[in-house]
Amino acid sequence: MFKDYVVLITGAASGIGLASARLFIEEKATVIGVDIDGKNLEQAGKTLGLKFIPRLCDITEEEQIGQLAAFVESEHKKLDVLVNNAGSGNLVGIETMQESDFYMHYDVNLKGPMLLVKHFVPLLRKSKNPSILNVSSTAGRVEHTQNHFLYSTSKAALLKFTQHLVRDLPGIRANTVLPGWIDTPIYSRAGADEATVKAIYERALTRIPAGRIGKPEDIANCILFLSSDRATYINGASVDITGGMLCNADWGFLF
Repeated sequence: MFKDYVVLITGAASGIGLASARLFIEEKATVIGVDIDGKNLEQAGKTLGLKFIPRLCDITEEEQIGQLAAFVESEHKKLDVLVNNAGSGNLVGIETMQESDFYMHYDVNLKGPMLLVKHFVPLLRKSKNPSILNVSSTAGRVEHTQNHFLYSTSKAALLKFTQHLVRDLPGIRANTVLPGWIDTPIYSRAGADEATVKAIYERALTRIPAGRIGKPEDIANCILFLSSDRATYINGASVDITGGMLCNADWGFLF
């Protein structure tokens, strides 16, 4: 389905980004996997083979994004799909928030995607089916966790940014996926130990009609569909992928 496609995925060393890279490669795409985690990025390259091109890049630094765009133009001449997947989040109280907490969330979750779009639009315009996929979060719609306002508001802003892209970049489709509870390393990176993550999942399960925590592949499959030539009239969509959690009236706080 994606033969001759060039796909760039941020946060490609683990979780949703890695799962998306694997599925695109299975469909014959060339994937440029971007991350700041050099160790896991190298391991992904060993696992996924020559169709996976690992590139270290801090997406909060515009100079590095410009260098990345120059590399893609030099090596591939175009970009068909941009997946803004990299994300960062911590639990921060409003009364204890530091300015650095704000920038940690907004630089990764919003500024990075904006700069990536800025620098890759010229290459996307060279594609026959250009597509931008922004990975937001259901936390950007409905909040269910205390002290989560920085992550939630940055993801809500990413959703709004996608809507502007539809108007501002005619000819380039832009869509958003909003994962619910997905089993990825983001929780451990935020400082939660294994026991805490297990407790979070167990409580979340009581609110998920599908009866399980989501897998990265659940999100990756939707990203592939929205990027494909079977979705060429889907533009400006936002897809909640939650196992039905948003239909459960008994929300409450998870913790």
